[in-house]
Amino acid sequence: MPSSPPENQMPHPFRRPLGALALLLALVTSAGPAPAGTLDSKAVPPVRVFLVAGQSNAEGSDSHASEIDSFPPFVGAGAPQADAMIWYEHDGPGGYTSGGWIPMQPATQTNILGPELTFAKKVTQETGARVAIVKSTSGGTTLAVDWDPGNTSGQQMYARTLMLLQKSLADLTSQGIPWQLEGVLWQQGENDMLDPVYVTQYGARLTALMQKLRTDLSLPGLRWYIGGTSFKCIWGLDYAGNMRTLRAQQLGAIGADPLATFVRSSHLAFKVNSQGDPHYHFGTEGQLQLGEAYADEYLKTLGFDVSHHPAQFSAGLPASPGDTVRVFVMVGQRSMEGEGAQVSEIQAHPGYSKLGALQQDVMYRYLLGGGVHVSPGWAPLGPADYLDSFGPELSFGDTANRLLDDPVAVIKIADSAAFLVDWLPQHPDSSRPQYDDAVRFIQNGLASLSSAGLNPVLEAVVWLPAEHDAWWTPYRQNYASRLATVAANLRTDLGAPTLKWFAAELPDGLTWGQSKLDDLDSKIQSVAAVDPLMWFVQTDSLSPTGPAPTIGTLGALELGRLLARTYVRTL
Repeated sequence: MPSSPPENQMPHPFRRPLGALALLLALVTSAGPAPAGTLDSKAVPPVRVFLVAGQSNAEGSDSHASEIDSFPPFVGAGAPQADAMIWYEHDGPGGYTSGGWIPMQPATQTNILGPELTFAKKVTQETGARVAIVKSTSGGTTLAVDWDPGNTSGQQMYARTLMLLQKSLADLTSQGIPWQLEGVLWQQGENDMLDPVYVTQYGARLTALMQKLRTDLSLPGLRWYIGGTSFKCIWGLDYAGNMRTLRAQQLGAIGADPLATFVRSSHLAFKVNSQGDPHYHFGTEGQLQLGEAYADEYLKTLGFDVSHHPAQFSAGLPASPGDTVRVFVMVGQRSMEGEGAQVSEIQAHPGYSKLGALQQDVMYRYLLGGGVHVSPGWAPLGPADYLDSFGPELSFGDTANRLLDDPVAVIKIADSAAFLVDWLPQHPDSSRPQYDDAVRFIQNGLASLSSAGLNPVLEAVVWLPAEHDAWWTPYRQNYASRLATVAANLRTDLGAPTLKWFAAELPDGLTWGQSKLDDLDSKIQSVAAVDPLMWFVQTDSLSPTGPAPTIGTLGALELGRLLARTYVRTL
């Protein structure tokens, strides 16, 4: 490839300086669209163009570019990207626009970011391709009205988006830049979900929208990536039934379309406001994670292996045939799964710094995010390469292993969007059923240890209650009876009638409201008072977490150690 000419000699400059990307694009001598879903064989391949469309969670409402560097995996992600560009137009109240192609970055007028930021970054890193994002969003819009191609009322987002897409692509062509439209990233549905009629029609309307855009662009092979609405949002509580209907509608439309892919999102971080209320927007961390979730699904269509590969033991299972293995099951919601606890921060805490590495002498098996991240077999205990997060399992396993003579195994089953009602077998109000999969996962883990010649003994369930159960009054009021039911069912179905339970309280100071936390504590204590095999574990000794929705890095480390020591004292 010849050396790039100076920017002031480029025959087709961008309307904004694009650094290295502009230098590369200046070398292109022919332009136009490449066939969708194919790669150009020219020396300079076409720019891969994606449309980001939808409502507020596509726009990035309640995200803040100034917060990006506070999340260790994403430090520097807010800087302009030289190998990616964006053209955005927000058509709602207080509308704003990039005014043409600019380097990929948070919106310059509002400093908010949507999934496009980390999507573009990961795709360019993995493929080496240049990426261009056309973004057309407006908060509060519905598919039933605003995005309906045939509806002349509302904001008429389809017509505006089609015009923007055609204008931005024509601009690339006029500059001599080859391009191919790779797909649509669609994040929308909350406002349709709120309407009892719109929500039942969502699937048919989504199918019609996908087909209409393919027809109008003459791209029958255009792929769509459909982002799920998160069950962590406040509507996952007070509109849970409608949320389940919306999810069924989305999955139905996707299942009938071989070019549509579902992007799971409920396992990702989700904003909690300063009053401790579940939000209706992902927030900064969630948007950064969401972009990578979209990127993974796109990369899969290209044949990239983005599946999870658990760590391996360096010398086989750390136990000898005939050994008794003490097996612990750790269960919970946001803090148990690890939201807010960063692996990269472990080394900053004396006494725990080694826990960022694999513990080859402790066995670990995990089912996270409702099946998003799973270890098919036993792995050494350590960070599970999951959103740079971890829960109390690291220090629990380390402490138990040091205090017990028998080998230790930890099974972690956590879904940060699941409530206690999801642990009730076959319950009609369950949005993210846990029970059946959990029982099978535990049984399979025990069976695999037995097949290795070991004697697994199911010692205890370590239970960290769901933060949303504490906040949502109807769930909190029913917590005692439901917890007792789950404990009884698991003992029966696992064939472990003397299975111990250690139910920890959520630490004081979390943002969910102290009176609500205290009320939840009383519910758990009432169950432990009549169950001789259940212990209520106070967490007053943990370091203050400050006003946060989860226990954080130090809290997770201290809690795991506390729980292990509490168990040992019962022996």
